[in-house]
Amino acid sequence: MSRRWIQNPNRCADEYLDGIEDFIEFARRHNPGATRIRCPCMRCNNTLFETIENVGFHLVRNGMIETYSIWNLHGEQVDHASSSNAPRVDNVEPIVDPNDQVMGII
Repeated sequence: MSRRWIQNPNRCADEYLDGIEDFIEFARRHNPGATRIRCPCMRCNNTLFETIENVGFHLVRNGMIETYSIWNLHGEQVDHASSSNAPRVDNVEPIVDPNDQVMGII
């Protein structure tokens, strides 16, 4: 899947909106059961956790970090030993929201 859409300055373009849908689908698939994921918008910069729905809104409003083409914080891994530069995706543990853990303890 091409990630060229990330650099598209027109956030209303079909290419950009389809790219957001692909990213959200990828994040859901690689973080099953997660209610919040890191938000890769330019404002949150992968440091804040948001609901998946809010991540989609943020990506339209703020744009995605233009250098975030390997989604390693959302489950994607690159096999550096391979002679190919193609990313390899493995199953990963879902990202757990610390707030959910605290609520479970309470």
